[in-house]
Amino acid sequence: MAFNTLEYLRDGKVDFVFRSTPYDYEHLIENVRKSPNRIEIINGFLSKLKVNLPSFCFSIIYDIKEFADEAYELLNIKNVTPEMLNNLLYNSPLGLKVLYENFDTILSNNEDTKYFDCVVKYAFNSNNRELIYKLSRYSDLHIRYLFMNYLIKNHPEDIDKIYDDITKYTTSVTYEPNEQLTFLPQLMNPDDISKLAVVLLINNRERDYIKLKEFIIKNYKYNYLASQLLTADWIVNPDQPKLLNDPNIIKENAFRKDADTLFSTSADYRFSLYLRHKEKINQELLDDFASKIKYFLGRIKQDSIESDFLGNIEEGALESIYCCGLGNLLEEWTEKYMELSKSKEYGFIGSGTTCNCYRIGDYVIKLVKTKWSYEDVICPNLYLIAKNYEEIYLRDEKGIVKGGLEVQRYLTRRASNIDPKYFRYFDLELDRLGYKRTDTLTKGTCGENTMLLDTYLDADCPNPEEVPVWFRKYPLVLVDRDRIYSKDKIYIKQLGSGY
Repeated sequence: MAFNTLEYLRDGKVDFVFRSTPYDYEHLIENVRKSPNRIEIINGFLSKLKVNLPSFCFSIIYDIKEFADEAYELLNIKNVTPEMLNNLLYNSPLGLKVLYENFDTILSNNEDTKYFDCVVKYAFNSNNRELIYKLSRYSDLHIRYLFMNYLIKNHPEDIDKIYDDITKYTTSVTYEPNEQLTFLPQLMNPDDISKLAVVLLINNRERDYIKLKEFIIKNYKYNYLASQLLTADWIVNPDQPKLLNDPNIIKENAFRKDADTLFSTSADYRFSLYLRHKEKINQELLDDFASKIKYFLGRIKQDSIESDFLGNIEEGALESIYCCGLGNLLEEWTEKYMELSKSKEYGFIGSGTTCNCYRIGDYVIKLVKTKWSYEDVICPNLYLIAKNYEEIYLRDEKGIVKGGLEVQRYLTRRASNIDPKYFRYFDLELDRLGYKRTDTLTKGTCGENTMLLDTYLDADCPNPEEVPVWFRKYPLVLVDRDRIYSKDKIYIKQLGSGY
């Protein structure tokens, strides 16, 4: 811009602001805030812009004490960034007022812990005992875990001042006067409480670790203690001799004391323990576990370079499923569907870009690595698509699948040799039902994506008698439940080929 924007604002000439690019808009906010004449400049434009551009005005004045009343009037807590909140708390008389009035909204933003970090650091830096107490008993147990974790790591001298026994406060019970107690208090997330226990251990609170460990084993079916104790979160200089107070040694010794129990109750680390820590675990437990995973490691016993390679692939796929917390569910489904099957055959079927497939009797269990689609509904339930008897997907913050399990019927009839016209019928029917596909049906780069049902009566629909005549003759179904979208959807959530 050729004109002096700050002078224009000071003189009340504001039309240019509405035409500013996003870059100019942000740059203008920064320049006003840094200007030595900012009070005069703000007085020149505030009354003219606060109605039509409230967020612009608030972003400039929010922590300037001379405009505290106007800032409060313009406040939209959803637009307050962690940096703004920090500046408000330290620089503005509005800080605590805004915080306390919007406490739950600010702290419930669990996707971004920067808000919590800002609040807890301010609480201790300002020695605000009321705020510290409020955080220490907060109803959201994940927030309470974050507070405890921060307290143990940064202010260990205050632990016993804030809590009479920190291990008591990992449930929804707060021991407040007149609190209505319940026989079934809410428990802290098993991942959070496992991390908390290990943080206590490596910060010289072994007695608290033991109490919390015993509480976890008693009250949680599965926990994350083993992985927290044995994963190397603490970097130790390899050139220095290991000391008894080395955190990694402390954690490993704690695991050894309870190896059998922690192996049996691990939510995410049993397969890793089986591969790398057998010498610490009772042989009967290892044998029992081996019997449960034998269905997925059939090739490893073959003596060849190729089978070694394939065995590594199978080990990697299985370890990934256990590490993302689905191993115990995999064991349950394997037992369930093997019992339902007439055939007791099992073994590796094949692997693709997104999953490894295994026969379990009359069914197939897929160990899912990812999915091309990350729509809210990854795949519709249609008679043209093989039915999932079970499915579970774990997603990241963007909705991308990072692991999962699927169970389908084991199909033996290949579709690659049927008349190509039936693939055209498939697409026409898919279109009639309101969907489109972005993957091949047959002869694709990753193999066949379609198979034939044993009978059209097995189709995934309430009344199989309503399916078209061609489908009765050749019940063609897509077995890869992915890359099927509403045909009216212009922008689809699908990973690129280089993902």
